[in-house]
Amino acid sequence: MSKAHAKKFIKKLQKDPELRAKVHKASQHIVKVAKDAGFDVTHEEIANSLKEHWSTLKPEEDTPQGRFLSEAPGF
Repeated sequence: MSKAHAKKFIKKLQKDPELRAKVHKASQHIVKVAKDAGFDVTHEEIANSLKEHWSTLKPEEDTPQGRFLSEAPGF
């Protein structure tokens, strides 16, 4: 997906409640995966941790591996 497509998706996500619901449902799957792996976390804790992680990345660390998950969906 190009950066332009990603921006269009975010705009649509902000305006389309049905699409937002689908993304939120997908984000709940992430929480289930984390719990199944033995982590006692909530959706909000994952979202906050990702935001904190990305805000502290140095430019040389900002790699696809460093941004494995995008902004936690569903908010």
